[in-house]
Amino acid sequence: MKTMYDTPTVSHSGRDEDQGSIAERIERHIDDKLCGRIRYLHVACPDGLIVLQGRSRTYHAKQLAQEAAFDLTDDTPRLVNEIVVY
Repeated sequence: MKTMYDTPTVSHSGRDEDQGSIAERIERHIDDKLCGRIRYLHVACPDGLIVLQGRSRTYHAKQLAQEAAFDLTDDTPRLVNEIVVY
């Protein structure tokens, strides 16, 4: 299923990459590292920005999700962490 974020982009390394596939890769990496501790996880990558969304029981898990997103980026990206702690 295509979303509005599935448009080609150029990463910092100069490779053409699909923003949707970048978001999916980050989402899988976060889910693998945190073993499902972020519920309803969704990652979007519009215009070089990484947006994390979901729900977490702890601020620690929220921070770990952010760090996991940074694991897969070339440079320090712009990141918005909208994960809600409940």
